[in-house]
Amino acid sequence: MRTRRLGSALALTALVGTATLFGPGAAGPAYADSSTPLPADWITDTVVDGVHQRVFMSAPNSDSVLVADYDGKLVGQIAGEQGASGLALSEDSGTLYVGLSEGEAIAAIDTGTLTETARYATGTGNQPSTPVVTGGKIWFSFYGAKGGGIGAVDLSGAEPVVTTDEVPAYAWYNAPLLAASPAAPGTLVAGEVGSSPATVGVYDVSSGHPVEKAKVWNPGDGSSTTSNLRDMAITADGENVVVASGAPYKQQVFKLADLSANGSYPTNPYPNAVAIAADGTVAAGIDGYYEDDIYLFTPGAASAYRTYEVKGTTNATLSTRGLEWAPDGSRLFAITGSGTTLQLKVLTEAAKADSQLTVEAPATAPSGPPLTVSGTLTAKLPYAEGTSVEVTRTGPAGGSAVPLGSVTVAADGTFEVTDRPRGEGEVTYTVTYKGDARHTAATATATVALTSR
Repeated sequence: MRTRRLGSALALTALVGTATLFGPGAAGPAYADSSTPLPADWITDTVVDGVHQRVFMSAPNSDSVLVADYDGKLVGQIAGEQGASGLALSEDSGTLYVGLSEGEAIAAIDTGTLTETARYATGTGNQPSTPVVTGGKIWFSFYGAKGGGIGAVDLSGAEPVVTTDEVPAYAWYNAPLLAASPAAPGTLVAGEVGSSPATVGVYDVSSGHPVEKAKVWNPGDGSSTTSNLRDMAITADGENVVVASGAPYKQQVFKLADLSANGSYPTNPYPNAVAIAADGTVAAGIDGYYEDDIYLFTPGAASAYRTYEVKGTTNATLSTRGLEWAPDGSRLFAITGSGTTLQLKVLTEAAKADSQLTVEAPATAPSGPPLTVSGTLTAKLPYAEGTSVEVTRTGPAGGSAVPLGSVTVAADGTFEVTDRPRGEGEVTYTVTYKGDARHTAATATATVALTSR
């Protein structure tokens, strides 16, 4: 289970990332891309339920929560959720908590039946925004008469107890963005949205009440300002928080212990989304018309090993807080578009690095003597020792396909196979890499014209 942050406008697409990469003169990778329009003009948050394999999306303008399956197909719409904003899942994924900014409450929805089972009032005039679950309570941000605040719902007793004075009055100008993670139990991160520089705070809530660990207006070493905070997520090791802000043009990393700077993930203008998989893979998003929109990093890496350009609508861009992983890392859900063109893209091989496969063989060769077919298999993530490719020969005309077996790829990515084709005419060598958990599949070919001696 992963508790999330407040999200933004989006829509629904299924994107299958198969990589057929090339021999000489062939095209680069292609990813299947399909879309399902959403019946909403604004989505403020998204969470993924791995137990029921569902995607929940809050739609405040229609007072509802949309529900899709792992393929992006809409399977339900939970109505009557006034001003549905932030979403969070219980630790067992049995309950979805919804901040109702117009309903002045936190709603509890059964994720199996998709029905509301309880509603916890947050007080007159208090508009809840982001709920998260950690430290045995449901924590939520809100905006009220005294500005922004942080409250809690305690369900441990015989009756629910709601408090709205967990931080001092005027501690936040607006309802802050909240983040929590099972990787950092009892830790709550809050960030001021829309301010420059941005205020970020870390609280220890393990006692049941927030104890401020660090709070700064410009987290980091002072060399760069965090402005226009738009998203944040706690790393898989529970040691850091990654912050996506309009400036600077990178995803900044800060230690949870004291909010000191601890690296960054470089992207392009303007960072607006971040999601972190259970294995630590960082998906960093930007709001850019002309650049790639999604950047994939291994933990601590200085450069992305894979990028995506969002497709599907005119001038489509990634929505603010529009990235979310499936808990098992099998899919990355990306929210794109705006207004009536919202989509949810389902990237089924997002965590994999693109395999690049090339094959070389002589253009012509005499029939009978041995000839060598060689090539390379490379990617921005290393392959395991003993990785192999499959080689097949087809032709000459009328001849059947002949499997030539597996060929082990050397540490530098090279491989070669020797064959003795006979006959006259063209023969085609097809080399296939089947892919693995961290690399896409790839296929490449080379053709040789056989001549008589």
